[in-house]
Amino acid sequence: MKPLRLNSVIKEKRLQRTLGRFSSVRRLHGLVSTLHQIASSDQDHLDPKDQASSIFGTLDVEKMARQIKTDGLALGLKLPEALREGMARFGTRAPVKPWGAKEGLPLETVVDGRLPTGEPVAVAESAGIDSCPEVTRVTRDPKMLLLAKRVLGYNPRNIEVSLRWSFPTGMSLTEHCNIDLASRWHYDVIGKNSMSLFFYILKGDSDLDGAHATILKSHRKKKISMLFRPSTTISEAELISYYGPGQVVIATGEPGDGFAEDPNTFHRAMQPVSSPRLVLLVRYT
Repeated sequence: MKPLRLNSVIKEKRLQRTLGRFSSVRRLHGLVSTLHQIASSDQDHLDPKDQASSIFGTLDVEKMARQIKTDGLALGLKLPEALREGMARFGTRAPVKPWGAKEGLPLETVVDGRLPTGEPVAVAESAGIDSCPEVTRVTRDPKMLLLAKRVLGYNPRNIEVSLRWSFPTGMSLTEHCNIDLASRWHYDVIGKNSMSLFFYILKGDSDLDGAHATILKSHRKKKISMLFRPSTTISEAELISYYGPGQVVIATGEPGDGFAEDPNTFHRAMQPVSSPRLVLLVRYT
């Protein structure tokens, strides 16, 4: 019976991810989740407490939430320097795990985007991030939790986090995108409401190396054909033709700068050419 149950779970998740491509389905999911929290006996529907203790003291949560809902992107977050420095120390000392690797390896073994074996590495995550208190301080910040609630429609149930290096590989853009699909234009197929945070922790001299690009308003507006094929196969030319070049925003910024995004927008990571970048990614669902 267990294999049958596992198969049913897999099918259910596939159906959820398929239907979740449609913004109307995600809005319905948000409404149902909101009603479920309101009906619960443990007061899960209440706003996060201790807003005055937030590290983002001057942030207008309501304004930023409206901007995310409208544009799919809201710039203007800023980390306290002490927290950024703590994450930078952790990220430069912790082992890193290239995507698909089972074990971590010292950061210094990745030279010019290559492992000692010569294999190219475009992206690697810092291991053991749960032991970094500065990361937890950000992900559990009262204003970030409230922002997630305003965007999702309910208090987030899950928080995913990654401290991620992107490396220059010296490869052509096409070759680079083949080993780092996040460098292609795409939207995340999660199957439910979600909100992502990005904070730049370390960067090199180039503002574009490893920066994040977004197509505004694309979280709510997609051609039907875009909903029924892998988003990484949709060309930049098709996207620019449909949305217009004026809708593309590249979030350049200095260490400590951050922004919030609806991951259902089309977005991509810019290929690092001359220097690596360390980024904190947080996803609320």
